[in-house]
Amino acid sequence: MYLKIGEEVIAIMKILVLAGGYDQIEFINELKSYGHEILLADYSNNPPAKDFADKFYQISTLDEEAILILALKENIELLTTACTDQALLTVARVSEKLHLPCYISSEKALQVTNKYYMKQIFSKFRIPSASYHLLDNEKNWRVQLGTITFPQVVKPCDCNSSKGVIRVDSEDELKTAVVVAFALSRSKKVIVEEFIAGDEISIDAWIDNEGAKVLSVSGTSKIQEDKNEFTIFQSKYPVNCIDIVKKQIENIVLKIADIFELNNCPLLVQAIISNDFVYVIEFSVRMGGGTKYKLVEYMSGVNIMRTYVKRVLGNVNQIVRPVWRKQKIELDYVYAYNGTIKKIVGLSELKKEGIIKDYFIYKSIGEKICKRSTSSDRVLGFLIMANSNKELEQIRHTVITQIDICDEDKSIIYTRCYEI
Repeated sequence: MYLKIGEEVIAIMKILVLAGGYDQIEFINELKSYGHEILLADYSNNPPAKDFADKFYQISTLDEEAILILALKENIELLTTACTDQALLTVARVSEKLHLPCYISSEKALQVTNKYYMKQIFSKFRIPSASYHLLDNEKNWRVQLGTITFPQVVKPCDCNSSKGVIRVDSEDELKTAVVVAFALSRSKKVIVEEFIAGDEISIDAWIDNEGAKVLSVSGTSKIQEDKNEFTIFQSKYPVNCIDIVKKQIENIVLKIADIFELNNCPLLVQAIISNDFVYVIEFSVRMGGGTKYKLVEYMSGVNIMRTYVKRVLGNVNQIVRPVWRKQKIELDYVYAYNGTIKKIVGLSELKKEGIIKDYFIYKSIGEKICKRSTSSDRVLGFLIMANSNKELEQIRHTVITQIDICDEDKSIIYTRCYEI
């Protein structure tokens, strides 16, 4: 079956999307605009994107065997995901087994979703990154680690959303963090790396036939209530950095694209600027999560979600032309204290008044909140824009004081990171 859209004639496919978070709503809608039938698989029984798909299966996106069986049963013609790390490995592996198209091989997908393999390549090709140790012996890891100086950062090799990523400043904290990391790691491998103090940045790029192009560089702010955790509450553009740092950022993006032989795909790099030197934390061949695609679009004028969907559907001839805004832009994330979300108020009114450009609700009414330790715990986000930092701060203050997250008649909105 075929559908004509403008001058294009599109073959209608049955597509299986892995992961059903908020970002996948936009992804599914873009895919459906071409007339495709969309099936969705997610470990949750009621993910945000569930009602936007034509059919839903409650299956973990990490269960490769179950996904393979489902793809065969449903005669899937394309397997895909967006804005998520670990599901990308499943997409690549199952697509390879079924001889379905995928923009990344299973070998490369493993390299970009496993922190140990990534670190090995960083070392081999001299991509600046924190020095590290691999722990793969759950019983004798302390002997394996040897002598270290604190602070250090402990990470499971194969988790996303900063799960199990903990800064440690003492031997006792190290022991606790390593136990947590081993428990979370499916491969039972843990990285312990030096802590580098500095300003964290997020680099979003697209690699087309002309090369790797930086679309945005945004500053990342994290909740400081617990120094050991890395929970992002704000992405801010632009980042003020000197020319030598800008050149390092460009070179890192180009080098990663070249080493991994990437083309016609997104690239997300997380890095730290320390004493005017850029260190790579990690990267992935995907768009940023937490509706980062919207921030990128406001920053650069490039609709990266639409570009990505066209690539997934086989278009390898797209050329992106970023045009950066001069305004200050911010994507703020809001978390909640423990409770059950019964009501979220204020966002639609603020958008109608033009105070916020857009907003995003990541959690459902009735959903229970029991932590705010990772990015997957965000309840909502809002995007604001201004001509100066002072104006941006005023808008942010207005928004934070006029929105609320309620459990019955009790407010459970968490605003300490915004100093309200």
